[in-house]
Amino acid sequence: MSGVIEREKMHPSNTMYAGWSPALQMYIMNKMESYSFFGYSDYYEITEETYEHFCDEGFVPEPVRLLFSSDPMHRPTGEHKVFHDRFFGIE
Repeated sequence: MSGVIEREKMHPSNTMYAGWSPALQMYIMNKMESYSFFGYSDYYEITEETYEHFCDEGFVPEPVRLLFSSDPMHRPTGEHKVFHDRFFGIE
């Protein structure tokens, strides 16, 4: 189940989705970003309330904290690496 997001919801902006991560045991939001000619995702912890309102028109999700990023220019380190590895099942 690692790397899987359950009960996935797509935000009306089509640049974010959210759901429950069994591997991290928390609600997370994936925000798609772009830099020059490539794209990457930032993964954030969100509250259950944010998840519940995620698809509401005009709702702007407020993340609790950045968990990790798939930005190839910034490799995850420290706590970010722990979250990254746990999410993707790398032990």
